[in-house]
Amino acid sequence: MLAERKVKTIMGDIFRRATLISGTKAAPKKKNRKRNRCINFHVSEEEHRQIENRIELSGLSKSEFFINSCLHQKITVLGNVKTFDAIKNQIKIIDEHLCGISQAEELDEDVLLSLKTVLELLDSVLGERK
Repeated sequence: MLAERKVKTIMGDIFRRATLISGTKAAPKKKNRKRNRCINFHVSEEEHRQIENRIELSGLSKSEFFINSCLHQKITVLGNVKTFDAIKNQIKIIDEHLCGISQAEELDEDVLLSLKTVLELLDSVLGERK
């Protein structure tokens, strides 16, 4: 009887996936992706239809469409306290970085990108007032 249990256990190990054996979990899959971050948001049914239609007409994949839409489209900013606080905090970070360097080669690319974004946002807000 003991030998029979051992045979069943061995056979179970051979023919069962590790996830079917109780008390074990499958190892997480490691994916070596260039884009490894996911962004989710909610839309209404009508917005979903419009977005899907625009993606289809663009000829781009969904991910390329959203990346291009978010990074390369002109945006309209509504100036409010939250917007100006975020801009103020970002300018403070940029200022600290610029005060801490002595040569142009030390400029951080992320800080320059932040500066560009802040300037675009301010241009949008100030352009609205004209």
